[in-house]
Amino acid sequence: MRKQISLDDVLSLNLNHLRYFYEVVRAGNMRKAAIRIGISQPALSKQIQALEDTIGLQLFYRTPRGLRPTGDGDVVFVHCEPIFAHIRDLEIALDARRRGAAGRLVVGAIHTVAHHILPDYVRRYRDAFPRVRIKITTTRSRAVLRALEEHKVDVGIVAELPPPDRFVGQPFRLTPLVVVAAPASDLARAAATGPIAVDALHRADMVAFDPAAPTRRVSDKYLRSVNVEPRIMAECPDFGTIKELVARGLGFAILPDHTVTTEVRAGHLAIVDVADWSLARTLYLAHVIGTPLSPTVRHFVELFPRLD
Repeated sequence: MRKQISLDDVLSLNLNHLRYFYEVVRAGNMRKAAIRIGISQPALSKQIQALEDTIGLQLFYRTPRGLRPTGDGDVVFVHCEPIFAHIRDLEIALDARRRGAAGRLVVGAIHTVAHHILPDYVRRYRDAFPRVRIKITTTRSRAVLRALEEHKVDVGIVAELPPPDRFVGQPFRLTPLVVVAAPASDLARAAATGPIAVDALHRADMVAFDPAAPTRRVSDKYLRSVNVEPRIMAECPDFGTIKELVARGLGFAILPDHTVTTEVRAGHLAIVDVADWSLARTLYLAHVIGTPLSPTVRHFVELFPRLD
C-alpha cells in the first residue's frame, strides 16, 4: 500500500534531494549526473533512495541501459522543472543585486537640489545601472534625516551637516549664496556700475525662506555678522515662489546660485554684486550610521565627490 503523502511531507522535502533527482533524469544515468553535480556515484544513489523513502514512491526503473523514470518519477520531474527554473531566476536576480545592477534606490533630497543638481547624477547612475528603479522624494533637510532614520529613503541630500552621532555626512558641494533682485530694482540698478556696499541691504525689503530653512539660518547668521538687518516682506518655504516674488519687485532674496541661472539668463532676475560678499552653504550626502549600504546605494554614493 502506498504511503499517504501529507502537506508536511511535501514541505519537509530536501531541496538537494530533488535537485539530485532532477539532474539524474536530465543526464539519463547516475555516472553523468554525479559528475555534473560533483559528488560520488554511490553518494548520489543514496540521495535518490532517500528521496524515494521520503515520498514513498519508486521514481526510477533500474535497467541495463541506465535509469528510466517511472510514471511517478515523470510527475515529480514535471514539477521540478518550474521549481529549478525559478531558483535559476532567483540566483540571477540575487547576483544582480549583489553587484548593484538591479533593485530599487530611494533618494530623499531638498527641493533646490532635486530640481537643479540631482538630475545630472540620476542620469549618470541610470546610464550605468538601467535596471535599477529610482524613486526621489523632495522635502526639507530635517525631514530627509527623519526619513533616513525611519528607513523610508536609502540616502539623503541635505543642506546642513547631519548630526554626526546618528548620520554619516559626506560634503560634496559648496554652493555660493547670492543676492538676487528684479532687474529694474534700485539694488540691481545700483550694482550695474559696480559692487554695492553690504550696508545697502540694511532695511531693504527682502523675500526670505521661512526660519526653519537651512539657507535662511545661514543667511540670517551672515547678515547679523555684517550688521545688516533687512525688512522681511514675505517668507516662503518654496524657492520657486521666492523667485517669482522677487521678479515682481517685492524685494531682494538670498538664493543658491545654481537655482537662478535660468532666470538671470532670461532677464527675469539679476544677481546683485555686493562688495566682499562671502556666503555659501555646504551640501551633504547623508546615510544612517551603522546601516550597511547595499551595492545599489553604494554605487550611487560613489558618484558624488568628497570635499576636503
